[in-house]
Amino acid sequence: MADSIDLNHHVIYDDTVALRKAIHTLNNPLGRTFQRSTLGKAFYYMGRNLEDDYSQVARAAECYVAADWLKIDDPIYRGRVNSCMAGICGNYGKDSLSLLFYERALEHFALCNDTIYYARGLLNIGTRMDALHRLEEADSILRMAAQYDLTDTYCYSVNDAFANHYYRLQSPHSPDSIIYYLRKNPITNSWRASFLAGAFYDLGQMDSAAYYATKIVYDFNIPAHKVSAYYILHKYAILNNDILAADSIAGLRMDEKRNAEFEKIDSIDGIQIFEEYLAYCAVYRRRVLLYCLAGLLALSVVVALLWYWQRAKKEVHAQTEAVQLAQEAHQQTLEEQRNQRLEALMQHVEHFRARYPKPNKEWSNYEKMRSELNQSLLCLLDKLAERKLSEKEIRLCIYCLLYHDVSTKVLAEYMIYSAVGIRTFKQRTAQKLGTTAANLYDYLVNLAIAD
Repeated sequence: MADSIDLNHHVIYDDTVALRKAIHTLNNPLGRTFQRSTLGKAFYYMGRNLEDDYSQVARAAECYVAADWLKIDDPIYRGRVNSCMAGICGNYGKDSLSLLFYERALEHFALCNDTIYYARGLLNIGTRMDALHRLEEADSILRMAAQYDLTDTYCYSVNDAFANHYYRLQSPHSPDSIIYYLRKNPITNSWRASFLAGAFYDLGQMDSAAYYATKIVYDFNIPAHKVSAYYILHKYAILNNDILAADSIAGLRMDEKRNAEFEKIDSIDGIQIFEEYLAYCAVYRRRVLLYCLAGLLALSVVVALLWYWQRAKKEVHAQTEAVQLAQEAHQQTLEEQRNQRLEALMQHVEHFRARYPKPNKEWSNYEKMRSELNQSLLCLLDKLAERKLSEKEIRLCIYCLLYHDVSTKVLAEYMIYSAVGIRTFKQRTAQKLGTTAANLYDYLVNLAIAD
């Protein structure tokens, strides 16, 4: 309903009880998340009621701040909220702050493709620049705004803006220019009547000045304007030698001055709310930026750690592969060397078997056997001696290697042993080497080719 009458009739919904209920219902984490725009509009409408109908500027300021923070989806409303904040600041001399809010409003109006709102935004900025005595910039912006040929109401606003501009210029021709522009407009607000009263007063046309001053007093209710109006009426009464009227008007002027001061205090509280809000926004943006930078730094650290971990993992994997390859190469080398030694051993065994189908009689002398066989059999005799075998046991081992396919009876003849005794002797010798008689040959081959 509020949106409908605002859009179709340009009237602010005035049921503050319903608006308060809507705000109470939606002003919670769930509502601020999923009904953000609706809640923002409710705050805006409530602020307009508090400011326009109840003159509670500070409370209205709180509503405008809440609406602005919620970032209503419709840029027109966001611009209107900022315009309201700018208006409060401009009414009580905070022109720089007012210009800031008007510039924010114009940014939003530029997004909504609404020419009237955008043109009015230009007028507002030009008026604030006039107040800041940036007169050349103001003149340029006002002339841009005057190029829009829109409704009669907009044309009246253009005349208001130029009247204000000439008021700020304070040239000898300013009162005439003010009257020129404002006489084109219907006197529907206290602001126009106040400017006309002041312009006629400056020109010394007291009858006209008194006329508009009287209109301000009886038709409108702006305390600050009434103070100026009573000042003119007081001068007019003195000019007409009406001392009683002058005294009465002076008293009324003091009453309105007190009302104006009270309203100014309330508005100053509202302006302080805006200043604190902007300061909080700046801190919030810095905080968000800091959090973003911290998050980016943390993400960078995580990425760096992951990259380092991946790189270290690859290096470890590469090192492991290199070690494995080296081990495999070493094992292959050892295997090749072992095969070469085995081949050499077998060649020497075959050589000695071919040369000595039976053991050489001189081998009964251990030293002669050692000198002839030890090197060819890859130092097997020394290796057996290191295992604490006797010369006779070593001789048995050599015969078992060279003549491993002969029978036990033949081996007994070679060793000059009985057939029964040779079995026992062979078995005892194998046990000293940590093997069995059946595996003695394989053990001797492996011991010979071992590095």
